[in-house]
Amino acid sequence: MIGRQRSAVSVAFLAFGIVGGSIVPRLPALRDHLHLTDAQVGYALLFFAVGAVAGATAARFVLARGARSFVRAGTPALCVALVTPGLAGNLAGLMGGFLLIGVCSGFLDVLENAQGAELERLAARPLINGFHAFWSLGAIIGSVVAGLAAYFGIAPLAQFAAAAVTVAAATAWFLRELPDTRSGAAGTTPGGARRLWLSGAVVAVAAIAFSGFIVEGGSADWSTLYLRDLSHVNAGIAAAGYAAFSLAAMLTRFRADLLTARTSPVVVARLGAVVAACGLALAIAYPALAGAAIGFALVGVGTAVILPLAFAAGANLGASGTALAVVMTSGYAGSIVGPVLIGDAADRFSLRVAMLIPLAGAIGIAMLAGSLRPAPALTGSEASPVHEDQARSRKG
Repeated sequence: MIGRQRSAVSVAFLAFGIVGGSIVPRLPALRDHLHLTDAQVGYALLFFAVGAVAGATAARFVLARGARSFVRAGTPALCVALVTPGLAGNLAGLMGGFLLIGVCSGFLDVLENAQGAELERLAARPLINGFHAFWSLGAIIGSVVAGLAAYFGIAPLAQFAAAAVTVAAATAWFLRELPDTRSGAAGTTPGGARRLWLSGAVVAVAAIAFSGFIVEGGSADWSTLYLRDLSHVNAGIAAAGYAAFSLAAMLTRFRADLLTARTSPVVVARLGAVVAACGLALAIAYPALAGAAIGFALVGVGTAVILPLAFAAGANLGASGTALAVVMTSGYAGSIVGPVLIGDAADRFSLRVAMLIPLAGAIGIAMLAGSLRPAPALTGSEASPVHEDQARSRKG
């Protein structure tokens, strides 16, 4: 049972990643087709972040009804939303398309992480980084396909439509085995969701997610410009820096659960934050190609574990899903604030100085990592009949 459910959640994360990776490489084509400025593209992307916050907030209200049916319906809905930027005829249409993709993404992000945390409790071992590794794999697949489409001059609409149909059709059978989240919701006490908003643990984990998005996004999004402007390499090598960052993150996530099982989420998150901080310090101190490339690769390794562990901790802080929604909404807020802070600092001082912002974020995460706790075992009213049967079989 757990094996099939684990495969289904992995496929859901993979599909999510493919859709996300399909978009960014086509931004230049969308910009040129609609005759937009870079600033206008930035405004459209802001609508994605706003939609993601709204979707993550809405997901909190459906967790108690069970996530399975909503993820099964939400995955093809995200595929449909992927097509909308290709249909846009002007800036308003592009903003609307990104808003819709953002809503679907934020909604699925909360539900899929809740399902991952549910399986962690059932299996009594860390799994969350492995699920996020499939998201990273999907993002690489989606971006490679999108890059090939751009190279051969295929219009974004045709590529988006092909990706949407393929992902929706290929994942439908696997998603039938998705786990539900009703067992976690059963332990909710009246008024408990409201108290979670004021919980110090929730605030600390939300701060980790907020900082994690700034560190990860600040490194991944700006690494190409950093290598081009400060390392003085050509555009091809600079673009490869982002690919190396993504590959390092994916490989780390596929192995991180083993390290978490042998230590604890606190140790792994703190170690990841320290590695990311060392990588950023290296890139800042030695911006030549070797120093910057190695530095950003270390950031990819370090940040890979932080957000999955923060999301799992949020799912374990409250059965109603409020804590997870707060944590993930805080993370998306970081994705809005981070580019503004880094971009403004780069304009005022330099990009090299601006990278001190994600460095400070990594140090902050290391200090707050003690708030991340292992998933509690399901007991009493939290255990569903399925959980109880599995527990009895293990005892037998």
